[in-house]
Amino acid sequence: MSMTNGKTRRRQRPTRDAVVVPLATAYSRIWSAIVDHRLPPGTRLIEEQLCKVFGIGRTRIRQVLQRLAHEHVVTLMPNRGAMVSKPTIQQAREVFEARCVLEAALVAKLLESATRADKRQMRVHLQREKEAYEARNRRAIITLSGEFHLRLAELAGNAVMLQMLRELVSQSSLIIAAYQPAGAAPCPPHEHEQFCVALEAHDRAAIRLIQQHLRHVLEALDLSESAARDIDIRTVLTHVA
Repeated sequence: MSMTNGKTRRRQRPTRDAVVVPLATAYSRIWSAIVDHRLPPGTRLIEEQLCKVFGIGRTRIRQVLQRLAHEHVVTLMPNRGAMVSKPTIQQAREVFEARCVLEAALVAKLLESATRADKRQMRVHLQREKEAYEARNRRAIITLSGEFHLRLAELAGNAVMLQMLRELVSQSSLIIAAYQPAGAAPCPPHEHEQFCVALEAHDRAAIRLIQQHLRHVLEALDLSESAARDIDIRTVLTHVA
């Protein structure tokens, strides 16, 4: 217990029947739920609820939230806790502008270094995307679309640029969650296909195609304010697919 303004306050402890989850797992579940759009922008992340879900105390939950805040997917509000970040329309445009610059540089580097094995990896990933679209598995589509771009950064071999892109992709997922019209595809697979063809041919048109693709994703968004909806955090974070 601790004393605050003369009053006794109990520290938040995990309930006895809670399953204690490692910090990395708690981070991964929250991050995945945000990127997969199961926790949309503006959702309050109440520490007490998170403690119960993961079976860990407030100090450790705050470490997880601080890491997510560092990646700009969670906003920490003084004396008000945390919430899933809600990007503004201006931020949406700036994130995609930054991605166009960064990914163009990554693709230029990859065009010079891509091996047959690298190209096979991209083709395998592209096939997984097609299967997700055919199955109409929206969660898989969203996840795989983001991973496609991160795979390019991994193959380009620049760890700093990969980390930068990872943060931008996370923010892009928030933007798509906030502004994409219902039922719209987050990342058209045929454009990934066109890019792969150019990459395999070592054609510098691949640079133009990746930038064009990102502009198409931005242009497909409805950049207007949307109403918030109620979310059951326990259900979202406990039932992991």
